[in-house]
Amino acid sequence: MELAELNDRVTEAILRAESFVPGSFESQQAFRDVSNLEEDIASATTASDVEGAIARLGAVSAAIKAGEYLRALQLGGRYANHLVGFRAHARLLQLIEEAERETERGAADEPLVAPVTFHLRSAA
Repeated sequence: MELAELNDRVTEAILRAESFVPGSFESQQAFRDVSNLEEDIASATTASDVEGAIARLGAVSAAIKAGEYLRALQLGGRYANHLVGFRAHARLLQLIEEAERETERGAADEPLVAPVTFHLRSAA
């Protein structure tokens, strides 16, 4: 797919994602699409290019909005050494911190699993 078509598709996906209630299943699904498209654009551009830097930040940001915090961390780690501009790199670090906080919060909110003791009895 060519870059112009990817840009058109990501713009449509962003508009669709923003039309849903934030945090809803539909919104998260749409932001997952945005993240994937931004990742495709990032792969087709260089990080030193403005469009490439924006795509990298967009992929991480959309992953967070999709509730995919581990994916956001993975993308952020991959892009951290690529972004050379101070502002873009600083923004990426903020996004990584946000994904880390959400990952930790999600782990803390998980229900505790406690062992259950039971005894089997013979049916005879």
